Amino acid sequence: MKIKNLNFGLGNFLSDSAKFKNYLPQLLTLFVIIFIIGFFAFNAQTNMENRGIVFGFGFLAQEASFDIQFSLIDYDGSHSYARAYLVGLLNTILVASIGIFFATILGVVVGISRLSPNYLIAKFAAVYIEIFRNIPLLLQIFFWYFAALRALPLPKEAISFFDISYLTVKGWYIPRFIWTNFSILFYSLIAAIVAIIFIYTYAKKQQEETGKRIPTLIISTILIVLLPLLTFLLGNVSF
Repeated sequence: MKIKNLNFGLGNFLSDSAKFKNYLPQLLTLFVIIFIIGFFAFNAQTNMENRGIVFGFGFLAQEASFDIQFSLIDYDGSHSYARAYLVGLLNTILVASIGIFFATILGVVVGISRLSPNYLIAKFAAVYIEIFRNIPLLLQIFFWYFAALRALPLPKEAISFFDISYLTVKGWYIPRFIWTNFSILFYSLIAAIVAIIFIYTYAKKQQEETGKRIPTLIISTILIVLLPLLTFLLGNVSF
């Protein structure tokens, strides 16, 4: 009875030409994708077995044996691949954060300039937008790499800035801050935030009672910059 019902349902499905035409290309596409993935997976597994390569993530614990020029954490060639991956991840997050920060500022400034009543500022912003929006990003990357970065000198002929930092084709080298009292900076930031919250609460209360407005934004900016800056200047920082 079940076999008969199954054959009857399959016959109805095949007899419905519209439904069959809709599902057949999707089934064929799914079959082709599964076949391709299976073929490459089987081929890769066979080649790895022939070469004695073990599939998995065990290599992350092995020694990397290569250096990374810039890292936010301690790293050298004796560390593992996992450590190298972490260094690359942190560097990517750093570059992305810096890029997002400056791109946001630049975008806001250019966007506001585009709406400026000043003719020169508005036209300059419009030209900037049209140039960078209409040029493909890949072409811009090639320009900055080959026309700008490749034009910088080699390390032996580095451009020196007061014998403190150097600019070469490999990058811009600046002194590294070695903070021996980073905890003091952290505590100063916490103290600044607490002071800002207290000032904001006090200013709001004063405005409700007397109508007097206290410049909380200026005071908060000074506190959040001044306290950490004092710990930087007075603290034990070496280069």
